[in-house]
Amino acid sequence: MRRLVLLTCLLALAPATAHAATVTLAQIGAFTAPVYVTAPPGDVDRLFVVQQGGTIVVVNNGLATTFADLTDRVLSGGERGLLSMAFAPDYATSGLFYVYYTAKSPTGQITIEEHRVDPASPGRADPSYARVLATIPHDQQGNHNGGQLQFGPDGLLYAGTGDGGSGGDPAGNGQNLGSSDPPVVNAVNHNALLGKLLRLDPRAGTGPSIFAYGLRNPWRFSFDRLTGDLVVADVGQSAYEEVDFAPAPGLGAGANYGWNRFEGAHTYPGGAPAGDGAGTVLPVVEHSHADGWCSITGGYVVRDAALPELAGTYVYSDYCKGRIYGARLPGGPDLDLGLPAVSHPSSFGEDACGRVYVASIDGPVYRLTTTGECVLPAGSPLPATTGADQRAPAVTLRVAARQRALRTGFVAVRVACDEPCAVRASGRVLVARARAAATRPPALRTRPAKASLAPGATRTLRLRLSRATRAQIVRALRRPGRRATVRVTITATDAARNARTDVRRVRIVRR
Repeated sequence: MRRLVLLTCLLALAPATAHAATVTLAQIGAFTAPVYVTAPPGDVDRLFVVQQGGTIVVVNNGLATTFADLTDRVLSGGERGLLSMAFAPDYATSGLFYVYYTAKSPTGQITIEEHRVDPASPGRADPSYARVLATIPHDQQGNHNGGQLQFGPDGLLYAGTGDGGSGGDPAGNGQNLGSSDPPVVNAVNHNALLGKLLRLDPRAGTGPSIFAYGLRNPWRFSFDRLTGDLVVADVGQSAYEEVDFAPAPGLGAGANYGWNRFEGAHTYPGGAPAGDGAGTVLPVVEHSHADGWCSITGGYVVRDAALPELAGTYVYSDYCKGRIYGARLPGGPDLDLGLPAVSHPSSFGEDACGRVYVASIDGPVYRLTTTGECVLPAGSPLPATTGADQRAPAVTLRVAARQRALRTGFVAVRVACDEPCAVRASGRVLVARARAAATRPPALRTRPAKASLAPGATRTLRLRLSRATRAQIVRALRRPGRRATVRVTITATDAARNARTDVRRVRIVRR
């Protein structure tokens, strides 16, 4: 019976089925070496296209204008350039966004900077403001710069860095964790920041820490906007391309994805099957260069409500092949989606509606579409209705980082808004080893809590744990080295349907 269900799911993805005829690629414009596509949270009207040479273009109702020009500081060419951007979760009020580029001076230096919108002109960036969050020397080789920035469900900024270039990671940067525990790299140990997935808190003003390691060139990674799962597409050396998976960002912390001991699910440089990987998190998808693959281009798990045919499907491509593939992660086989090939796909992107885009380094940017309508996924920031009110409510949260939920039976969240609002809170329970590379969490959730608040009024919402859930957590915590956390999602919506969403993590403690 399980095989029949799996077969039915696979047939729903096969090119010969109806969706291959209805899902299309619609070109939304042509640009100069586009390498990333994104949009601010809740902004359903604009799309931002990052161009490798150092500019960011904003597209609004088909009209493209320059939003930011960083060409004076960006070194572009080959794998270098302005490589991606990310908007702060509170961009609507803070106006902050972040860029990742290789610098002209010092030559090739990986730079992560904070920028902001021009207060006098919301259609462009403020040319007078830039704050450096992190720099990593990268002057020895021009390749393997990484380049992705993405805010995770925890509200922190993630960045993917390459191993420093050349072939085979001769310096061993992918496996270099520095000497600190947890691994936080200082100015004299910059090589330990290469070949990694880094995590930063722009609000704290501290340097990056290593979230995961053993990566060769994680050119593109993404978070599933529904589940929080992390998907990393890591470019291979000479034999295999791979997709790595962690079933929620907290459970991927500390993961070793194997490079340069493994390439894909094979030993490096020998090429033998990796077996159990000896403590390494092996890829969930692997493709061979013998089949025409050369450089994987990672994408997104589709959550576009207008594309139910692809719901839950991770879409991605390859720079050489140009075909668009889909896979149900983890473990589902990948399939050619039957869409037209894209010449040299450089990146995928996702807008505020969850619509997915694919960019060609040759200029065109396409959207995966059927109707072209914007349908916001449940729980996403909602667009403002017509009228003057286009501002989401300002929300004040007080959430204790450690709570005795096993004793009280609930996780408590104190919420206040600056205007009348409806608040909904929900929680997902995650149980894993404190330093686990990848552990599947039990399917446990708290009971959601709702409230209607007057301006300035504070309400305590209690996300209750059922007896069965508490019992499962207790059993799990009896195992050595286990910890339990609750990922709490809070959404506040005002009368004009403007919404703000925040995510907090609470550790469940026994005493």
